[in-house]
Amino acid sequence: MSINCNQPVTCPEYQLCQKCGFTQEAIDQRVMQMGLDIHDKHRIKLLSVEVFQSQSHTIIDNFYDFLMRQPDMKKFITNAKQLKRLKTTQAEYLSRFGANFNTSEYFEYRLRIGIAHARIQLPLHLYLAAYAQIQTLIQQAVLNSSLCENSELIADCYSSIAKIIMLDSSLALDSYIYSTMHYLSDSVEELEHQKDSLTNQLMHDSLTGVLSRAYILDVIHKQLGKLQRDSSFIFNLALLDIDHFKNINDQYGHPAGDQVLQQFCKTVQSAIRQQDYFGRYGGEEFLLLMNDTDPHNALILVERIRLLIEKQKFDINGEIIRFTISLGFSQVRQDDDVDGLIERVDAALYRAKEAGRNKTVKG
Repeated sequence: MSINCNQPVTCPEYQLCQKCGFTQEAIDQRVMQMGLDIHDKHRIKLLSVEVFQSQSHTIIDNFYDFLMRQPDMKKFITNAKQLKRLKTTQAEYLSRFGANFNTSEYFEYRLRIGIAHARIQLPLHLYLAAYAQIQTLIQQAVLNSSLCENSELIADCYSSIAKIIMLDSSLALDSYIYSTMHYLSDSVEELEHQKDSLTNQLMHDSLTGVLSRAYILDVIHKQLGKLQRDSSFIFNLALLDIDHFKNINDQYGHPAGDQVLQQFCKTVQSAIRQQDYFGRYGGEEFLLLMNDTDPHNALILVERIRLLIEKQKFDINGEIIRFTISLGFSQVRQDDDVDGLIERVDAALYRAKEAGRNKTVKG
């Protein structure tokens, strides 16, 4: 049964059988579940000769007349050329109706139908209605054939038709659901990837790659909460500022200034410990949160960073640029809040600037 195979499905031999778990044992089990046996094979051959050879075009025309009366089908069948192509596909379906139903080849063909319909997102209610309609039309065609003279044979043929339709629809639904689930799984993975990417963007400064202003402030807020719950918890904060950064931009240009910021951040990150947090506060100002260390050791660390920057020769596009930094430093107290703490280290940084720069001042 084919409603819209607008996008051709190309698969290596029996690939869908493998993906959907249809070993020969599983194929035999599905066939048995549908009640199909050797008697059905004989009836299907009879249908091919007595019904489909003479009435397939009528069945197909009536089938698509039914579909075109469904309002939901208009977006799937949009023009006469497409309709003609689909009728050709439907003729192929009828020519292979039930033939060799217990083989991998048969299962693969029916599974591909489900994949094609999943790709165009055909609603399942239309799918099921279409299978019900094709069954009705084939059974009506039996009544219009020479088989109508034998009522017992008609009943047997009706039974075989129903079994094949159940088999075909079950396989198409299996692959439809398989394809849909994989699409949803891929969509979830893509959303997770986008979420991780967005989280990373929110966490990190786009220029320097260090923590963003919002994230470093959030870390400080959380660490303060931890300190308020546990007075033995220790952390310290420093505000770092590149001295005369405007002069670097004016002399070498803003792109060079951006590279200075990037190389400065790499230098600082190489000096701090894994448990510390380093983020861009704004412009050329950066916050360094030092966890689990007493103020004396924290001061040793920030002084080491200050001296490291002072001695560093930064190669920017062949130009050697040297600069210094000033730092405001404070041990964090249990009664601190974020704004008060930032204000204190900022005031200490201001005093370091006033004292001639390239200094660390405690606040």
